[in-house]
Amino acid sequence: MDSFTSSVNSQVIYLDGYDTANSVKTIALGYWYKNDTPSSSSNEFMPPKILDSAFYRALQEFPILAGHIKTDSSSRMYVDIDKNNLNMPVYTDTACDLSYSDMEKAGFNIKKLPIDLYGTYGVPVPTKLSGGKIKPASFHILRFKNNTGVLVYASIGNCITDGYGFVHFMNLWAEVARWMQQPQDDKREPLAIPEFIYDRKFTAAMRSDETFHQNIVDVKGLSAESTASRWLAWMSPERRGLLIKKWYEPTDYTCCFFHIPSETIEALRLRLRKAGATNEHSTINNIITAYLAIVIAQAKKKANDDWWFNRPFLAVFRSLFDRSIDEKAAFKVTTSINMRPRVPSIEAIDYMGNLGYATSVSFLNNDLQKKDLDTMLLYSLVCGFDQNASDYHARYYAKIGYLMEKSPSNYLYNLALGSKNANGFQASNHSRFAHYEVDFGSGAPELVRHAPHAYNDIAFIMPSNPKTGGYEVELKLAPDVAVHVRQNSMWMEPVDKYRCI
Repeated sequence: MDSFTSSVNSQVIYLDGYDTANSVKTIALGYWYKNDTPSSSSNEFMPPKILDSAFYRALQEFPILAGHIKTDSSSRMYVDIDKNNLNMPVYTDTACDLSYSDMEKAGFNIKKLPIDLYGTYGVPVPTKLSGGKIKPASFHILRFKNNTGVLVYASIGNCITDGYGFVHFMNLWAEVARWMQQPQDDKREPLAIPEFIYDRKFTAAMRSDETFHQNIVDVKGLSAESTASRWLAWMSPERRGLLIKKWYEPTDYTCCFFHIPSETIEALRLRLRKAGATNEHSTINNIITAYLAIVIAQAKKKANDDWWFNRPFLAVFRSLFDRSIDEKAAFKVTTSINMRPRVPSIEAIDYMGNLGYATSVSFLNNDLQKKDLDTMLLYSLVCGFDQNASDYHARYYAKIGYLMEKSPSNYLYNLALGSKNANGFQASNHSRFAHYEVDFGSGAPELVRHAPHAYNDIAFIMPSNPKTGGYEVELKLAPDVAVHVRQNSMWMEPVDKYRCI
């Protein structure tokens, strides 16, 4: 830690509208590492001193993770990095009485762990562990008994960075750890660290062009202020976090974990291509999201039918009081658009601020609820996501950013997205991130998983797992919907380690 505190400089980093809109969330993932030869190893698996030293060396390149998150008199958020009063990330390294196999049997459910992990809510809130403050980040290393494995749990506030910055920090930490374990001789190459950019002036420069300010119309309601939006903007980050956590507080939900073999995705891609209904630009993420839309829409329809079937005395009132799905209604899928490849000046640098924007694509329920997987239906969904992404070019991005800077309504924008969505779901794309390259010197993680999340009706699409040859999908759904998702004939039956919790 001393190496970090002696090197850090005081500075203030103002956050922009995209950061503020994401201040209602945290990015929280667990990296599970299994020691395949625990009894034959004389050294501790993933040595604590190495991980500790490597962490604080990596932190030197990410000083924003040790700042205080504040709001100024004009309701603008900023990070105050004060070298004489740092808000250091939570960092713990703890032994556990459970073995790695115990966690395998428990479906890698971190709720079974005997310790408190800061940041597991999916919402940035102060706790006793954080000293009553909102921490920009927290990191917990949990060592399972008999040297059988390690969990590295990481949480970073989404207002600080997006998934791109999150995985960059994790891979930098791992790279430094590997470098420290190399023989210290003349053959060891010097540690090469890129320059990470936190100053939001790069995005502000785009909005300074007066042509962007001319004839700017409302985008997704961002320019409309309200009493609620002004109130949220006025509150301190700590009070806002507690309120948002209460807003998101889930009532009853089930987490389902599925594994989709790479061959299944390639078969879907080939099926679309043979029908002349796809192109090389259709991403794996869009194909999986389209597949999920059909599966979840069907499951919600069946859960709704079950609700009425179990209440026959209400059948006469169904046409008037149907609690959810109208077949002609729109089924909304909320996805995040990555702006980096659309802004050349930013794509060329390692910019760590937020460059993602949540947007929705809607489809008719009666199209999605067909029993068979129709190729043209899948094609229309994939095209919908492809077109939605192409609409968000640099100029449109600048307009959205301009509106976010001028109005506190951006607090409400993502807040609404986290509410229970009876007729749709959110899809969070992590498939493009190098989570499985986070190797601290003992091999890649066996599994990478999100923490139990505060949001309802959400799907996390994880990257390809090199050990299983496929993609993991995490779903958080109401129990009655989750039952039908698992029974859907289009879906691959989950193996034990991906069972519901």
